[in-house]
Amino acid sequence: MLRRRTKGTSGGQSSQRSDVKSKSNQRSNCSVAIAPSIALALLLTARLTSAHFNIIHDCDEVFNYWEPLHYLIYGYGLQTWEYSAEFALRSWWYLLLHAAIGSPAAWLFGNEQGKIAIFYIIRAALAAASTLTEWWLYKAVSARYDASISNIFLFFIVVSSGMFAASAALLPSSYTMYALTAAAAAVIAGKHSYVIFSAVIGVIWGWCVAGIAFLPYALWILTTARLLPAIGTLLTALVATLVPLVVADKVFYGNWKASLYNFLVYNVSGGGQSALYGVESPSYYLRNGFNQLQFILPLSLILPLVGMLSWVAKGINTRSVSTTKKKAQRRSLDLNLCIAVSPLFLWLAAITALPHKEERFLFVVYPLACLAAAATLDAAAKVVAKVLPWRHVGRTIASLGIVAVVCVTALLSVSRTVALISHYGAPMSIYRALPALSGGGSTAGGDSRPTSTINVCVGAEWHRFPSSFFLPGPTYRIQFIKSGFDGLLPRAFDDTQGGTRAAPRQLNDQNKREPENYLESADTCDYAVTLRDGSNVWLDGGVLGSENDWEVIATKPFLDAGRSPPFTRAFYIPRLSPSKNKWLSYELLKKKKQEQK
Repeated sequence: MLRRRTKGTSGGQSSQRSDVKSKSNQRSNCSVAIAPSIALALLLTARLTSAHFNIIHDCDEVFNYWEPLHYLIYGYGLQTWEYSAEFALRSWWYLLLHAAIGSPAAWLFGNEQGKIAIFYIIRAALAAASTLTEWWLYKAVSARYDASISNIFLFFIVVSSGMFAASAALLPSSYTMYALTAAAAAVIAGKHSYVIFSAVIGVIWGWCVAGIAFLPYALWILTTARLLPAIGTLLTALVATLVPLVVADKVFYGNWKASLYNFLVYNVSGGGQSALYGVESPSYYLRNGFNQLQFILPLSLILPLVGMLSWVAKGINTRSVSTTKKKAQRRSLDLNLCIAVSPLFLWLAAITALPHKEERFLFVVYPLACLAAAATLDAAAKVVAKVLPWRHVGRTIASLGIVAVVCVTALLSVSRTVALISHYGAPMSIYRALPALSGGGSTAGGDSRPTSTINVCVGAEWHRFPSSFFLPGPTYRIQFIKSGFDGLLPRAFDDTQGGTRAAPRQLNDQNKREPENYLESADTCDYAVTLRDGSNVWLDGGVLGSENDWEVIATKPFLDAGRSPPFTRAFYIPRLSPSKNKWLSYELLKKKKQEQK
């Protein structure tokens, strides 16, 4: 009895020592995953920082989303031809989702200076949505794979300048990015219904063209899920998303035109001419992607190659590994991870084939690029550790390599983010310098025009107008003046003509200039925003007239990209960028009173 107890005790101690040794080996081979609560705090901090400091990168965000949203909340704003009832390409349901946040906040903050608060509150809500989907993806990766993959992924997605730009943008491409990120997390976690709902929401409520990116997930569901439950989930998701979208279009456009269908016809079936708005070379997304993601993009794109090398390296490593240790180790790279990041490659190929290219098109797959890059870096480090003859030397070199790549990427990402804010942040600052009014308002020029409207005019810089949320009061209106731009400008929603149900004759789908959408002179302008070029001349001087008629009330430096060195204009280098770059002056002008002329 005593011997059996001793034997059992000895066996138990041996087993415990074996478990401890196994765990010790596991800790030596794998880093410790960052706690989910800390990951959430890091992500939320990064996204709220973006919501507060990020510039508006694309005039499409302003005129197709912020301006119609401003109209929903305050009753006035600008529209593009896509919102004409004749074409009905844009979904009002997408805007209503954001108005549900902005309208109650507007009641609280008012319609004067409080409008800018609404802008940032909506941005903060977008930042929160991005945070939650990224956090879900981090938790899914952390639960299934080596901690080094999840940690590198978290670091990349937190510091990425591309994510800084995309996460809080009011764009369907960003909305679809949230959905694709959530779907990727569900793929890794093996939750089919979540993948289906995320995909349908991203395609129907976000950007339907990006449905291409979800195709690998559809194939995964077809091959791994039970067919009938999957079809039932799909039908439920389609009904839940399509019904409110179609009803909203009926209410706002006045008929049963489905914006989703119209958008697909225009962009996919050949009915539209997106090339009217510019074409780019096939290398556009590689160049732009490197600017925004730095080494994250090339690392993500070589994942298939590094993955194959990793499998080969496993054969080279002939050292025996105990069954217990094999079970204890987490995965490095498997089919689920490959499926989760596969939309990156399909989507990049699809948008590269299109003649019209925009930076925002790439937003959709930014989080997946960060995940693929993390998997590449982890797999490459393991290959190095296995093929070198000295195991400990290999691990040290691999670890140092990871640290070096991560640190360089962080420096470039922060440098890029600071460059975008400091080089191109002038427009948002200039419009905030407009004076708030108390009372009904009067014209800045002091003349006798019987109107309370205050016109803020902009010409060549129309595309950098940050939206009517930056006009401090209901009496301010943005007006376009004649400039060198020969395309179609937006125009104001007109309630007297039917508002959202109107089909203004001044809007067309050919990007042809309409003279009724701008002023020929600056006679009725009270304020003006313009850019003083390298020759110290206003870009809109021909329309604004003599400088003696205007008082400069605010100026901000603005990068002259054409005359600045490529590297210092793309990335901020302390001391070097301010001195090497060339600068223009972004100016807010106030018309002088008649007696002062």
